[in-house]
Amino acid sequence: MDATTRGRLRAMALGLLGSAPAADRSVRAAERALASYGPGPRARRGPGPVPDPGPPPEAVLARICLDRLRAREARRPDPWDPWADAPDAAPGLTPAERLVLVLHDLHGVPYETLAPVLDRAPAAVRQIGARARARVRGAEEMPVPDPVRLRAALDAVLTAARAGDTAALLALLDPAAVLRADRSAVRGGVRPAHGAPAVARVLAARAAAARPILVDGAPALVADADPDALYVFTAPAGPITSIDVLADPPHLARHALTT
Repeated sequence: MDATTRGRLRAMALGLLGSAPAADRSVRAAERALASYGPGPRARRGPGPVPDPGPPPEAVLARICLDRLRAREARRPDPWDPWADAPDAAPGLTPAERLVLVLHDLHGVPYETLAPVLDRAPAAVRQIGARARARVRGAEEMPVPDPVRLRAALDAVLTAARAGDTAALLALLDPAAVLRADRSAVRGGVRPAHGAPAVARVLAARAAAARPILVDGAPALVADADPDALYVFTAPAGPITSIDVLADPPHLARHALTT
């Protein structure tokens, strides 16, 4: 890898991870992965066809950073609070949203390059980018949720969870869906999850013992087994993209709950 490519990848990793040591580790990991493809001092040797050139360096780095962003999100003691009172609260980008916003918007990586990393079609990656931009601009510019449609989605979640139908839960979730849990929710057994299959497994195990509730007038779920745990869903323009499980008293105290 030449110095120009290395510098470009480091700038991308730094924008994604926000830490110089983490960026350097990610670039070194990308170099090791790229060395197994195509011509080079550490390329595969032997007769036969020309070695596979492999994916673009940006795609290799993107996959490494995405895994690290997801691991970091899972370890966070405090999730993004969608109702934070502070006006300068950082927008709650999912790892996929952050990846698209930083790599496409700031570094010009094409949607087509990011699509295999996120296991999405380029058009779907474009939608992820639009959602991320809306979060950064401010909640007032986010698509207004449709309470009727959201309530129908939550009823479908309850039906599928009570039937143990993981396939039906998967159909309700965005492939890049994320489930976040605050400290009290984690102590109650809820674990953060990334990607539709992992989120569906959490819902299958937890949402069966839940019932509908309104949180500040918006449809949500409350767990009957732990009445202080709220499951708040975000579905701005179709499938469910995120679920925040809130159980910390300071979080709960902010909101009006009605049945």
